[in-house]
Amino acid sequence: MLRIRRIEFRIAEIPILAIPVLLLTNDTAPLRTYTFWEGVLIFFLLFAFGDMINCLADRDLDAVYKPHLSEAVYGLGVPFVTFQVAATGALALILSVHLSWRMDRWPLFALVAVGLALGAAYSVQPVQLKGRGLAQLLCLWLIIFVGPMIFVGLLVSAVPSPAVLLFSAAYGTLQMGIILINTAEDYPEDLEAGIKTTIVALGLRRGITLALWLTVSGAVGVLITLGLLFYEQRRALPSIIALLLVAAACLYVTRDVWKLRRAMAGRSLADNIQAVKRAAKRVPFWVTVVAWSLLTAAFILFYLK
Repeated sequence: MLRIRRIEFRIAEIPILAIPVLLLTNDTAPLRTYTFWEGVLIFFLLFAFGDMINCLADRDLDAVYKPHLSEAVYGLGVPFVTFQVAATGALALILSVHLSWRMDRWPLFALVAVGLALGAAYSVQPVQLKGRGLAQLLCLWLIIFVGPMIFVGLLVSAVPSPAVLLFSAAYGTLQMGIILINTAEDYPEDLEAGIKTTIVALGLRRGITLALWLTVSGAVGVLITLGLLFYEQRRALPSIIALLLVAAACLYVTRDVWKLRRAMAGRSLADNIQAVKRAAKRVPFWVTVVAWSLLTAAFILFYLK
């Protein structure tokens, strides 16, 4: 039950939830409302829906390369997992109607409906956006980062904040650069299975080059956005400490991605595949370092208000 919900990802999802709240609120009053926690439940239901439907759709492919996921699906039974996916999606949609009605913010319902549709379209045939080249990148950027952060922002602010919109776009770009390394790890398997992921569409070297540019541009974007937000507080020392922490995390990750790209120059495809697989083992750590350094900076910003 827990395996198909990929609970190991929850630690990386907490900053996606918490950062918009910390950027938008001046106190903890919104966090003590029923509607806020109903929104939090919907937030995690959406991620569970996406994880489960991906496990369900990829159950045969995962039998070779991720057998623990395939075994979980077949162990529970395909009909039962299908029921769980449908029930989770329906519950998220029903709760979003109630939440939108209570708060009179119907964009919340629209975001949930679009998120469920994109989450299904990402994994399920005949659309299967994960096999549509650059559409895979755009879809993940929307359903993992930008959409959820806008949704959470609307729980505490009636109007989407330009700062949160810019931050979510930059943060999603930075993290998608890292996640592309994880996608690249499956390059030979996806190529053999005929799944045209972003990496398969671009080729391994160009895909890693794109990952590097996304990481760099996303890092610059989050630093500029945070810098502007901290500038408004006129508190030099805490601002500098927070920005240095984020800059150090971004520099560390960007340097590692750059080293991977440089190491691939002039080497055979087989060597590059092995280099990517070694680098991909650090992806969970990179994602966590970036996420939690930014969460720390957002908390400092909240404290200064």
